[in-house]
Parts: sequence; structure tokens; C-alpha cells
Amino acid sequence: MAAAAEQPMERRGHAFVQATLSLWEDPVPAEILRSIILTAAQGPVALQRLRQLFSELVLSVVSPSLPDTERNLRASLIATQIVGMVMNRYIWQVGTIATLPADAVADLLAPTIQRYLTDPLPSSLGAGRSPG
Repeated sequence: MAAAAEQPMERRGHAFVQATLSLWEDPVPAEILRSIILTAAQGPVALQRLRQLFSELVLSVVSPSLPDTERNLRASLIATQIVGMVMNRYIWQVGTIATLPADAVADLLAPTIQRYLTDPLPSSLGAGRSPG
């Protein structure tokens, strides 16, 4: 995951999705991650720790030059996509996303993640600027 943050901004979306998929495609980390998610669903302390770790991971790929409010919004948008993909593909195993090759999932999801990283936000949010 840290390697994704080191990529040039225009490649971070794909690198982050690939890093996430790589973790979940490997049976050992996948089992640990699955256990963490299921434990977090039952315990507030575990959930808070999971939130903190995931937030740090996602924030690491968002440009540090952005104001905190915009960085946090972009990280939240990315998290919705990544968590949704993980839950549907690896936890619930629902729909076609659960059976697609990992490379196909990366190719489909990466443009959305990249858009959240670099495209201007809607002007209605008051943060419609593009990251530097």
C-alpha cells in the first residue's frame, strides 16, 4: 500500500487498487483481513482501530498539498469504493465482481479512484479545484 503513495499522482489510483487486490488475493493476509473486518463488526474498539488504519492508508495516496477538508473528502470517496469492492468480492462474494480476475477489477475500479484523487470536486462543495 505504501508503494501506491510513492507513485506519480496520475498512476496512484491504479496502484492503490492493485495493492488492495494483491493483499486480498493472497490467502494468508486475506484471512487476517477477513478476521479483522468481522471482529470490527462486533467490537467498537476493533472498529475504531480499523477505521484509523484504513484512514491512514487511504490518506497516504491523496495529495498532501491539499487542504485537510479536501484531503479527507477525497479519502472518504476512495474508501467507499474500496470497502464496497472488498465487501462484495471477498466477504459476501456477491455478484460478478466476486469472480472477475483481479486485473479486470483493477482496470474497472482504478479510473474511479483516480478521478477521486485528481479531478476537480463539484463546485457546489466549495472545493472544486484540481490538486497541484
